[in-house]
Amino acid sequence: MTSDARQAAVSAYFRALALLDQARLQLWDRAGLTVTQLRLLFYLNECEGIGNAELAEKLMVTRPSVSALLERLERGEFIRREISPDDRRGICIWLEPRGRQAVAQMTAELRTYAVSLMESLQDSEVEGLTLSLSRLVESGRTVRARELEAETEAAPA
Repeated sequence: MTSDARQAAVSAYFRALALLDQARLQLWDRAGLTVTQLRLLFYLNECEGIGNAELAEKLMVTRPSVSALLERLERGEFIRREISPDDRRGICIWLEPRGRQAVAQMTAELRTYAVSLMESLQDSEVEGLTLSLSRLVESGRTVRARELEAETEAAPA
């Protein structure tokens, strides 16, 4: 694939992302949450009871970043932290009802909107889009893992 083709794909991807911006911004503003806070809530919705280190790894951010996010979310009553029953030094993180409600509402509204954007696509186009985006996510996770490893190695001890 040529460099021009990759640049065209990047431009198309950015335009596609922008389609969701208005809906997402309205939802985030209504909930009073940042993008990263919402990512954390969405991940906890799938995997409650995990600790700070695992959450940082899954979100591909540093542990201090996760700690700051958790502090704000706990103050807002979106999550709660408990001492791990398996390791008294560890913490388990759980969604509170307010966190569950935020995730459910945003999921429903964004899915409905995104589905409406795809109504004019053929089944084969949707299948190709699904495959391409899945591969893009996989590639992005690999790149971000390398970046985090480099950040960790470069951080002062």
